[in-house]
Amino acid sequence: MYFFNKSIPTGMSFNNRHTLLLDGHGSHVTLKARECAKKFGLDMIALPSHTSHALQPLNVYCVKLFKTTFKKVKDVTMSRSNHMEPDKITLAGWVE
Repeated sequence: MYFFNKSIPTGMSFNNRHTLLLDGHGSHVTLKARECAKKFGLDMIALPSHTSHALQPLNVYCVKLFKTTFKKVKDVTMSRSNHMEPDKITLAGWVE
């Protein structure tokens, strides 16, 4: 839960909610994760397992755009920091 807590954007609350899309993997929808998300005002949407064929447009457009932009930011940041790989907390902060 440490990573989860550190990944929550500052200012997120019940009045300033965020949505997190998850795949259907069981480790993402544990009771502990749901309780933590509720505490921070995070709405979790778990996509059903084995539905990627039906949800492909979401993956192709939204996720591809996000991954392309994220990779550009990561490449620029790494080139400025002597190619040191950022840790997970730093990567999560870029998404805010």
